[in-house]
Amino acid sequence: MIEVWACNWSAVTAFLAVQTQWRLAVGLGAVCWLGIDYAAADVAFRRLRITDEAFAQVQLMEQAALDVFAEEAS
Repeated sequence: MIEVWACNWSAVTAFLAVQTQWRLAVGLGAVCWLGIDYAAADVAFRRLRITDEAFAQVQLMEQAALDVFAEEAS
């Protein structure tokens, strides 16, 4: 089990709600993770009433995930 502080709960909920909205570039047998498709994710963000602060936290999680993906690719 992972503990999530209450102040981070809306950001974690938003991040998980858009986990299927990643943009990928695929070619020559390689996959490059580009980031979350915000136009597609906007529906979930609006329905969850995500604040600007929570959105900024989602972007931090997105960048951390992109860093891990890049590290695993190399």
